[in-house]
Amino acid sequence: MADWRERKGKEDEQLHDQLKAAILSGRVQVFTDPRVLDFPGSPVHQHWDHLLPLTALMTLALIILLATNVLVGIVVMTLCTLAHLFGNKYYVGWRLKTRALAYMADNTLNFQTLWQMGGVAMVMKDGNEPPCLAPKGDWRKFIRRNLGEGESPRSDRLVHAPVPTAHPVSEVMTPPPTPLADSFQPDIIEIESEPEAAPVAHPQPGEKWDSVTDRPPHDEVVPDDSPSGHQ
Repeated sequence: MADWRERKGKEDEQLHDQLKAAILSGRVQVFTDPRVLDFPGSPVHQHWDHLLPLTALMTLALIILLATNVLVGIVVMTLCTLAHLFGNKYYVGWRLKTRALAYMADNTLNFQTLWQMGGVAMVMKDGNEPPCLAPKGDWRKFIRRNLGEGESPRSDRLVHAPVPTAHPVSEVMTPPPTPLADSFQPDIIEIESEPEAAPVAHPQPGEKWDSVTDRPPHDEVVPDDSPSGHQ
């Protein structure tokens, strides 16, 4: 039983911390009802919220009465009385809400005490969910549903995140690009090289060349083997 209470207390503290952070950041708005919380004995009640404005207005009316005349003093006193009757409730509501937020954000016990008294409502700023009203509303489910449970800050998650190891540029092998099947690939035309021309032979002195008719050149004397040549 003691372990369950301890675990429950730690869970409530964690939820309270999340709610406090959400209120400070503006994600959750808290509304208070002075008709429920503004009574003697309430931890957020302050009797000076009612006496101080009235005292200040009556002092101002008395100073004006003494400085001018009775008629002006009566008119000013009447205006101050009307201002107190119709405007003091807004001042009391503002002061009560300020003290209620500070009291709720102080610790988990204060929050639970004020929640059980009622007169408090929590609303998500950018949500369509109906407000969570005290004391019947479950503030734990409201926090879990809208703020999550056990969420650690983003910075904590980044600290423990694995750091990828960078590979040297030399070890990274870039595969050659693969041409698409429907892409246009120009045909490679092989240009055949022309055969090299045979070197032109130039006659040298003393060489003998045959003519086209295979007959000896005219300047060469050949002995005649015919019978008429022996005569």
